[in-house]
Amino acid sequence: MTMPISPVRNDPLDALPRLDRHKPKNGPVAKSKVSRKRAYVLIGVHLLIAAHIVQWLASGTTLTPVEPSEAGYLLDEGKLNAGVILFGVAILGTLVFGRWFCGWACHLVAVQDLSAWLLGRMGLKPRPLRSRLLVFVPFVVAFHMFIEGPLLRWWHGVDHPPIEAAFSTSEFWERFPGPVMAVLQFVVLGFLIVWWMGAKGFCTHGCPYGAFFAVADRFAPMRIKVSDACNGCGHCTSVCSSNVRVHEEVAKHKQIVDPGCMKCLDCVSVCPTDALSFGLAMPKPFATSQNRIAARADFTWPEEIALAVITVLATIAFRGAWFGEHVPFLLAVGLGVVTAVFALLLWRLVRRPNVAFQHTELKQRHAWTPAGNFAVLASFAWTALFVDCAGIRWHSLAANSIERAMAPWSNPEQRQKDLLAYDAALAKAEQWELVEDPEVQRKRGLAQRDLAVLTEDPARMADAEMRLRRALAAMPTSLGSLVPLADVLHITGRDPEAIELLQRADKARPGNAEVQKRLQAIQNVSPR
Repeated sequence: MTMPISPVRNDPLDALPRLDRHKPKNGPVAKSKVSRKRAYVLIGVHLLIAAHIVQWLASGTTLTPVEPSEAGYLLDEGKLNAGVILFGVAILGTLVFGRWFCGWACHLVAVQDLSAWLLGRMGLKPRPLRSRLLVFVPFVVAFHMFIEGPLLRWWHGVDHPPIEAAFSTSEFWERFPGPVMAVLQFVVLGFLIVWWMGAKGFCTHGCPYGAFFAVADRFAPMRIKVSDACNGCGHCTSVCSSNVRVHEEVAKHKQIVDPGCMKCLDCVSVCPTDALSFGLAMPKPFATSQNRIAARADFTWPEEIALAVITVLATIAFRGAWFGEHVPFLLAVGLGVVTAVFALLLWRLVRRPNVAFQHTELKQRHAWTPAGNFAVLASFAWTALFVDCAGIRWHSLAANSIERAMAPWSNPEQRQKDLLAYDAALAKAEQWELVEDPEVQRKRGLAQRDLAVLTEDPARMADAEMRLRRALAAMPTSLGSLVPLADVLHITGRDPEAIELLQRADKARPGNAEVQKRLQAIQNVSPR
């Protein structure tokens, strides 16, 4: 998809090799002397993660996940945990040493590096995608994850919960994906994003933590800088896996100003004149990096706007979608970007006489190649999947809107009307499903339970039980299914079964106040 860009006339950098079109000059490029060391460090990171998981499985209680996403607990619930400490230390370290954490300690970077290596073994070296708008996706995602919630609470006058230490947990995997989503994340955030957008493509076009690191990197005094020995050969840029135009950056700024630089140091290790080094330099936080020059974007402005809009819509559509497990937010962002690329690729295949995707010709002189035919079929299939998920999401959001405005139990007539409308919206969402979503079943079960109570209709109560059991079968430890199903069994006079379900819930989530309250209430009224 990326197209060669003609040099800008009278640009002082014109004498340098344009590596999107040419090979570096002055002979073959040496192999990086640090890439293997960095691989060992990243393997060590994963061994530490594995040891953490084993310790949790063995003891049942462990240190909270050492993961930046855990900062959400501090912002939402006031819980200070290991993930918050890691994120804070990493940002402070970036303010001094630059964006080192991404290159040397991030598990998702390891996935992307592995994907790039596998693609290389297949003879594919993806060109980096250059967009004027998609680079802002990490900042939008970061705002949604870390700033939007506290801002809305402040706006509505809701006090933030008091901060308390919470460094141990028995629910280590609560916020992490299951095996299905883990594999899908490797395929999408690793393989597809790297193949279509270049090495570390998700870091550039999706990672919310990278947004914080990119800002901090701008002010870091430790930088990759250049001496007068530089001859502009371009070897540094050809090995950079962060997609930085190193030789152009140092020619113009005498240092790398691009905040995408992850301090992998591959460029330093391959410089044939030893002109590059990592050390103190006066930061230039407001300098424009060579990747951000508008003339080098791969898309027209209408295409850029379309990519941005489709990415947002597709992210909303895929978030929470059910594929055997619910899609987590960051994977939904990756799927949103993939959807935008598919849509643009299909548009170009229909409209343009010649289309290339990375190194593959898809259309030549108005005729689709075999690869182009496959791309069209894949684009239509992906579009159908997106439309299906969008239909489910649209009706689910409509149901959520009805739920938020639902009349109280003190107004039974209006509440019944609201419950009927709520269930009807969920039924429409259910009609769009390719695979039954237990969350939709759970919500319809709750609606049917409440309608059965209001109308004293045993058929509705039976339907509620059926739907809640189906939801529970897919998510056996979900309190959202265990507790309501126990209510249904209690209402229909099957207290022993209800007590058994609540005991299951108590075992799955020890100390939960709602479960304890329900269990005590049923035990107090049940015959001894």
